[in-house]
Amino acid sequence: MKKIISLSIVLVLLAAAASAQRGPENRIRKHRLHNNYHQITPFERLDLRRDAFHYKAMQHRVRRDGVVTPFERRRLHKAKTHLRREAFLYKHNNRRRII
Repeated sequence: MKKIISLSIVLVLLAAAASAQRGPENRIRKHRLHNNYHQITPFERLDLRRDAFHYKAMQHRVRRDGVVTPFERRRLHKAKTHLRREAFLYKHNNRRRII
């Protein structure tokens, strides 16, 4: 009985550690794009989706060989910063929309 309880506790701890490995960045990005649809125009939404796709493709190309150089890391960071800044500007551009 003691072995079963200790084994189950170990398995629960391993499962909790495995679920903690996933980062929140994808969930946050989806929340930013999908939760603010009422505040941006359809063109702005399309532009943000296109930029997010290009960023994801760039990230895939950089990580494909298994080594991310400092130059590549800097380019990825700049692209991500640009995407986030553009989303912020679209959200806060003080346009009057009839919705």
